[in-house]
Amino acid sequence: MALAILGGTFDPIHRGHVACAQELQERLGFSRLDLVPCHLPAHRDSPDSSAAHRLAMVRLAIEGLDGLGVDDRELRRDGPSYTVDTLAELRAELGEKPSLTFVMGGDAFNSLQHWERWQSLFEFANVLVMERAGIASKPAAEVLAYTEPRRMDAMQITTLPSGGFARIALQPWPQSATEVRRRLQADESLDDWLPEAVLNYIREHRLYL
Repeated sequence: MALAILGGTFDPIHRGHVACAQELQERLGFSRLDLVPCHLPAHRDSPDSSAAHRLAMVRLAIEGLDGLGVDDRELRRDGPSYTVDTLAELRAELGEKPSLTFVMGGDAFNSLQHWERWQSLFEFANVLVMERAGIASKPAAEVLAYTEPRRMDAMQITTLPSGGFARIALQPWPQSATEVRRRLQADESLDDWLPEAVLNYIREHRLYL
């Protein structure tokens, strides 16, 4: 059993998010990769859309895609969404032996030192950083000192219960939720940036206007 989770506000989820999850699944062969929409992000502005809408869009985006799932536990908790709490819950459910990997973006990794009990992430899971073109890797010195001794090949991550650290370069994709929201508000073309079911949902519920 090798479970991975990929968190985010998904406000809205777009084709880049889905492509990223699929590439990770195809290359590393997780038993399952769950997308975890956060309730209230601790280090960024609150989402524009409600938890219910964002969860519905994530479910629509991955419907029928093998190996991908949705975990709504953070939306069911009050207050800020702390990743360490989510990983602790998952580890308690999984037991000690299964592999659990938290996947994060390079931009988030650059500010990891500000996360709640960030060192404890490795107590409960492995950490995998997605590297994307155009985002420079500039982690804090304390984060670098803590993670580099744990560094390994990304494929090794799936064999460890927790404690490992790896980076993986993914195929570039142009989409960003910020730009999607701007284009929706301006009634501009989205250039196929959203899964069709997600775009239909946004239009039906008149989101981001």
